[in-house]
Amino acid sequence: MADVLISEFMDSGVAEGLIAEFDTHWDPDLWGKRDELKAEIASARAIVVRNGTLVDVELLDAAPNLKVVARMGVGLDTIDVDACKARGIEVCPSIGANAVSVAEYVIATAMVLLRGPTYFATPDVVGGAWDRPKFAGSTEIAGRVMGIIGFGSIGQVVGEKARGMGMDVIAYDAMMPDDHPAWAQVKRVPLDDLVAVADVVSLHCPK
Repeated sequence: MADVLISEFMDSGVAEGLIAEFDTHWDPDLWGKRDELKAEIASARAIVVRNGTLVDVELLDAAPNLKVVARMGVGLDTIDVDACKARGIEVCPSIGANAVSVAEYVIATAMVLLRGPTYFATPDVVGGAWDRPKFAGSTEIAGRVMGIIGFGSIGQVVGEKARGMGMDVIAYDAMMPDDHPAWAQVKRVPLDDLVAVADVVSLHCPK
């Protein structure tokens, strides 16, 4: 039985690094084989999961040696955090690891949505046509308002990139303290005001 258990898919280079340094068992499909997972975790001191592995009381009861649950991602809805805490097990999400990727996706999607049909005009242009009235309704992203709900690590990067595109940025976060330094980057507004004013609303509230 291994000290480190990887129950879902992972970049092969990263997995091989763990295997080289620790006694590691890696099975990308283990999350879906519950009985086998419970047997393998019996000796494990750490388990690395994505969002497919249900780390609940039943699994934790089968893991008397477990010290760490490492989450490849940020959402914790498949991990019983309270049960882990009660057992002295550290839960380690990958805070900020995917912030840039998500932020780039948000900005790209906002540009497509604001430009509307213009982004889909390629077949017309290739065919030699340019229907100016049809494509005149698109708008630039600069000068528009980006409303961010959830101003954690990802929301802050979205705000940074939105400002870089010339957008005005407003944000709402129910959990972030009033004196958090991140508020210096944006205008903090109530949720209802954000939804009413923003041209683009980006939601970043993992459980």
